[in-house]
Amino acid sequence: MALVSRDDVRELLDSPDPGATLVLVEGRCAVLPEERAEGLVIASRRDLEPELAGAGRSDQDLDRLAGRLDGVARDLGA
Repeated sequence: MALVSRDDVRELLDSPDPGATLVLVEGRCAVLPEERAEGLVIASRRDLEPELAGAGRSDQDLDRLAGRLDGVARDLGA
């Protein structure tokens, strides 16, 4: 079962907070402000914006990114 979903990535990218951060807390992903990011930090919105500059946000793009972030979460010990 994936830890990071397309919806998690969409929520992070659509957050109005430029410091939004995707974290894993108690086995679930959450998007929190950078200053409140407790738990396992997976990525920040700032980390992802350059990668998506000029690219669409199709479901396929979001799925691919979610898969990569899921790998990061697992590599970090989730």
